[in-house]
Amino acid sequence: MSNIATIKMKLNVLFSGLVLATMLAACGQAPVDPETPYVIEGELTGVPDSIVVRLFQYDGNVGTMVASDTLIDGHFRFEQVMAESLNRMGISVLEDGFPSMSRTIYVAPGAQIKVKGHNSYIYTWDVESKVPEQQEYEKMMQDTKADYDIYQELAIEDNRLYQEYARLRRSGDESEETQARIQEIRNQRKALTEQEDSISNIAQSKQLAAMKKLKPSQPWIEKLASLARMCMAYPDYKFRNDAIELYNSLPEDIKSSLQGQEIYAGLYPPEEAQDGADFPDATFYDLQGNEHHIAEHKGKYILLDFWSSGCGPCILAFPEMKQVYEKYQDQLAIVSMSIDTDSRWRKASEEHDITWSNWNEGKGTGGLYAHYRIMGIPYYVLINPEGKIEQRMMGYGENMFTELFAELLGE
Repeated sequence: MSNIATIKMKLNVLFSGLVLATMLAACGQAPVDPETPYVIEGELTGVPDSIVVRLFQYDGNVGTMVASDTLIDGHFRFEQVMAESLNRMGISVLEDGFPSMSRTIYVAPGAQIKVKGHNSYIYTWDVESKVPEQQEYEKMMQDTKADYDIYQELAIEDNRLYQEYARLRRSGDESEETQARIQEIRNQRKALTEQEDSISNIAQSKQLAAMKKLKPSQPWIEKLASLARMCMAYPDYKFRNDAIELYNSLPEDIKSSLQGQEIYAGLYPPEEAQDGADFPDATFYDLQGNEHHIAEHKGKYILLDFWSSGCGPCILAFPEMKQVYEKYQDQLAIVSMSIDTDSRWRKASEEHDITWSNWNEGKGTGGLYAHYRIMGIPYYVLINPEGKIEQRMMGYGENMFTELFAELLGE
């Protein structure tokens, strides 16, 4: 059996019980048809009607908007069928006066979920639900509400100041009065950031204390994965030792799962790939299960593309990637590295016309991804024909590959 198949089997064993328990407990003990919609009903006061509430579905670290509803008479409503075993959702409001945060909601077939809020502090709106994962999530968060309310108030003011700052910079006004105001905003935002960091640390400490008393659950593991990503991004992260302590408390079956490997890679990251150095390699699999290595393309320019099916910009890049690949394939190899689970990767591959190398390491963000310290996708690595890392790019913009390879390889 290939490594990717083994990992898939472990994941199925680990989480199938969680999903089944959710389906039974959320709506009584009788089995629930997976096609039975869940319902999220919101009741809000202290916020204006006509705001748009958006519902996101999370697959790993990637969120995809699946529905939206306009607040009318203080109410919004979503009725959706749960997609596969993806049960973590989020609601957000992208309006002035709201923080750039979302309220986590766990769903299950047939679940009836109520959301209540009395202000724009969406991250701490109340959620009434019988879904077990939601109840576990609330246990982790129950001592932090007052702290996160303060944090959201600060974040809203920071957003307001940033918008004013951006408007003044775009105006091109070089007057002494405008420049003085720009500097004043910088100082105000710096002070706000310090306050936000302080409050966030207090809330994190309380949440970690709660986690140390609780048994591992899906929300618990997802929070640990978030802490591990912070450890990878910031070597001196304040809560590194706490995260390691939580990881060490996990049973071996969770440690060996895909998510467990991703957490380990965050806490104990591999050697970081450096520009100008030889590229790191690993064993990858194509859709037929054949093994591959990046080294088989050495001698050409190689573009590594780290992507996920739930990443909109990743998918938007595919048509342009196809164009440059077909134009320069004698001099250029493109290798798309999916970080999705095996089933999600296969489904996405059927939906998109990927004519170049389409591989999966089977380690999510815990394999080659960790060598590059990637904090967001799409993420691209350009390797020159000598096998040296030449350039790294995060995000996609129209014509970026057309212009890049026209410069490198000619029109």
